[in-house]
This record gives sequence, C-alpha cells and structure tokens, in this order.
Amino acid sequence: MTKLFEDLPRPPVISHSAHTAHKLKLVTTGGAPFRCDGCMQPGDAHRYRCERCDFDLHTCCALPAATVEHALFKECTFTFHHDPPPPAKCRRCDACGDDVDGFVYHCGERDLDLHPCCALLPERFIQDGQAFQLRKEASRPCGFCGDKGERRKFWAYRSYYDAGEVLYLHVACIKDAHRTRNIGSGGQIVLAGAPIMEGLLQSLPRRTRRSRGFERFRRIVGVFASVIIAVIFGNPMALITAVAGPGGLLRG
Repeated sequence: MTKLFEDLPRPPVISHSAHTAHKLKLVTTGGAPFRCDGCMQPGDAHRYRCERCDFDLHTCCALPAATVEHALFKECTFTFHHDPPPPAKCRRCDACGDDVDGFVYHCGERDLDLHPCCALLPERFIQDGQAFQLRKEASRPCGFCGDKGERRKFWAYRSYYDAGEVLYLHVACIKDAHRTRNIGSGGQIVLAGAPIMEGLLQSLPRRTRRSRGFERFRRIVGVFASVIIAVIFGNPMALITAVAGPGGLLRG
C-alpha cells in the first residue's frame, strides 16, 4: 500500500510529457476546484499547473510511481498508464466506479483499474477507537444512499455502530458528497459547499439515529469521510488537517 504522505514534499517546478509546451508549477494555495488533465477526475487545492494553458495535474498524476500495490489486491501489481488499455471506452475504476478516461493504474493479470488518487485509499483507519475497513464491495445498504444497487459492486468502507450494527459507506457516495457536476461544454467540476456531510447516515433506521451516542458516532464518521475525500481529491493539506487538526485522527 502506498503511504499517504510519502510523496511530500514535491519539487516546485517539473516538466511533463503530457504538456511539453511549458513547465508545470506546483500550486499549494487555495483556488477553484479543477479537473485533472491527466486522469480527468476532480481535484482540489494542490496541483501542478500551467497557468498559460489552464492545464492541471494532481500531484500523484504529475509524479506517479511506475507501479503500486494495494492491500485489497495483494496478488496484483498495478502499472501506471497514460491512456486506458483497450477496450478504453469500457473501463471503470474498480474503487469508485467512475469511468477511466485518462491516467490509470492497471493490473493486466486481473484486468483491474484504479484512478491514481483512488489507488491511495487506505485499507484501514481508526478514529476514537472506531475502525473503518475497506472492502471490495458492500453487502448491505450504504449509510449515504441506502441503496444496494450497482455501487455495491465497488469499494466501500465497513464499520460497526453500537451493539455490532454494521455500516457501509460507498467510496462513490463519499466522493459525490463533496462534488457536483456542471454538465456544460467546458466540463467544469465544482465541489459542493458546506456542510459537506449533509445527509450523512440519514439512511440508517430512525431508532438508530435517535439512539444514545449516535451524534458522537456521526462526528467520527464525518472526520473519517473528510480523510477519504482529501485522498480522492488529491488534497494533502486537507488530509493533514483531517488527521492532525482539531478533532482529527491524531487528536481524537
């Protein structure tokens, strides 16, 4: 499993084969959300950017490892590709379920694909004694959408509430909680405003949501979801805040 912080710090200026006209500068300050011109997935904050050409890359897409492994597929080695392997138009990320339209990590032996940011998703997180374990699919309804449909075939985090009541959170639903799509000609991606976690756990039974200790559990889940969002959107500073900031993983 690739470590969450191993790629920091980054060089301030790089050259990249996907944009040979100009060098790319590391942007670490705030700014508008963007679509990565490598993996074509949404991003937030940190990026390598050509201001003149409005060209952006996630830091993990700009300086990718040639190969990665993930704990969910211990027998697989994922190789970085600039373009999806054929059949390119039929590929979806095996983590979040979104289409693969650009840079991707691919395992040829098992025909698996991961967006570069999704490849960084941790196998396990613990917050205030609450464990969240990554699973290849969800066997019960999601705490966000409450649905066991197509998204159950993709990655989800599993945890337990109260007396062993199981909770699943689709990676896709966590991603969508922080994103809305503007279906315009420019394909702009806009991140949803606060509160990010609106609707969190509302699909759980009313008796559960009214039970003692539920609000504390909901806060823990919110901190965890913020960590996953930071990974998916390639925002290491948000990840550090979620882990080390007030109420974060290291302060829980």
